[in-house]
Amino acid sequence: MLDKNINEYLQKGEFKKTLKILENLIKNSKQNIWLFFYLGKTYYKLNDYKKSIFYFRKCNQIKPNSPKVLYNLALVFQGLGRINEAEKLFNKLIDINSDDVHSYYGLFNLNINNITQNYKKKLKDLSNNEKISLFEKSLINFIFSKLEKKEKKLKEEIRFLSLSHDLSFKSNYNYNIQSNFYYKKIITNHFDKIEYEGSIKTNLDFDQFNPIFIIGLPRSGSTLVESLISQSTDQIHSFGEFHAINMSIFDQIGSLIYSEKFDYKNFKFVINKEKFQDSLIERYGNIENKIFIDKSLENFFNIDIILQFFPNAKFLHTFRNFNDSIIGIYQRMMPDLSWSHDIKDILEYANNYKTIINHFKKEYPNNIMDINLEKLTLDKKKESQKIFEFCNINWNNDVLNFNKKNKLFTKTNSFLQIRDKIDKYNINKYEPYYYLLK
Repeated sequence: MLDKNINEYLQKGEFKKTLKILENLIKNSKQNIWLFFYLGKTYYKLNDYKKSIFYFRKCNQIKPNSPKVLYNLALVFQGLGRINEAEKLFNKLIDINSDDVHSYYGLFNLNINNITQNYKKKLKDLSNNEKISLFEKSLINFIFSKLEKKEKKLKEEIRFLSLSHDLSFKSNYNYNIQSNFYYKKIITNHFDKIEYEGSIKTNLDFDQFNPIFIIGLPRSGSTLVESLISQSTDQIHSFGEFHAINMSIFDQIGSLIYSEKFDYKNFKFVINKEKFQDSLIERYGNIENKIFIDKSLENFFNIDIILQFFPNAKFLHTFRNFNDSIIGIYQRMMPDLSWSHDIKDILEYANNYKTIINHFKKEYPNNIMDINLEKLTLDKKKESQKIFEFCNINWNNDVLNFNKKNKLFTKTNSFLQIRDKIDKYNINKYEPYYYLLK
C-alpha cells in the first residue's frame, strides 16, 4: 500500500510529501532497496542528479544488476551527457533481457548507430510480438522512422513516424483524451477569465522570489536558454520541465472538469489562492533559491496565475520559424504531450499558443521577453547578455562555454544537442516536410 502511495505522490508531483515519508522510514532503520530506489527517482524528478545517483548506487550495492535500478541510473547518466556510462548500462540491460525495448530506445537516443543490423532485426521481431505493449511498439516504429530518415527515405520515414504517434496516443488513450479536452476546451477558452478566491498566507513571502519561467512551443530553443542561464554566478536551481503550476491547477479543477456531470456552459475557472499556495510549496519544496528556473513550456497558458503568486516572475518566451516548430514537434517522441501525435492537433495547439502569448505580451509587457532562436544562434554573446539583463542575473564570458560544464543536466530530447557548440540556425532543415502542413 505504501509503495502505491509513493507512486501516486510522485505522479502528482507531491515531492515534499514523498521525501518526508521516505526519510522518516529511513530514520526508523527501515533501510532497504525499495526506499533508496524511490529516493533516487524523487531526486531525479527534482533535477538533483548527485543525490539521485547516490541512492541508485546504494540500490545496486544491495541488489546488483536490478533492471529497474540500472535503467533509471542510465537515464541520469544520459541527462548528464555521460554517454559511455549510459551506453554500457543499456547494453547490459539488453544482455539481461533481449526484449527490453526501452533499453534499445535508450541506445538509439544516445546514437542512432547503436542500432546495429542485429538489433534492427530483433526490434522488427519484437514489433510483431503480441506480448509487447502499444507504447513499446510505438518506440520501435519511432526508431525505424529515424533509420529511414538516415537513408533519406522520406516517405517511409513519415509512414513509421505516423504509426509511432498513433500507437503512442492509443497506449495512454484515456489520459490523452482528457488532456486534449483540457487544452482545447478549458484553458484555451478561460485563460483570461480566471477568478480568484481566498488570500495568500503571509508565512512565506512569495514577493522575495524572482523565478524564471521558460515558455513557448517545444523545439524552440528552450533547453539552450535554460542551459545558458543555469551558468550564471548567481545561485540558480533549475527544476526543468516540472509542471508544478499545471498540477496545482488540476488539484483544484481536475475532479470537476472530468466529472460525468460536468456542466461546461456554466463552468467558472476558480482558483483558491490559499490551496494553490500550499500546492506550490508542496511541489517546489521550501524554495531555497530566490531565483529558480521552471521550464514547463505550457506555462504560457498560466502567466496570469503565476503572477498572482510570484509577482516578480520573468517569462522567457522562446520561439523559432512557426512551420519549423510544427515539424520539429511532430518529428520527436513526446508521449506526455497529448496534442503532439497528430499534425492537426499540433497546429491547433500552436495557433492557440500564438493567440494567448500575444494577449499576455500586451497585458504584461515588462514580464515577458521574446527570444528568437535564429538571432540567439547568430549572435550568442549579445543575445545572451540581453537575457541575463532582463532576468537581473550576472553574465560572464564563461556562460558561452556552458556545453563544457559537468553540471549540465537535462531530461529533454535535447540532452545531446546542448553539449555541442551553438550552431547557426539551419533555415532549410525542415523544408522537405512542409508538405505535411497542407
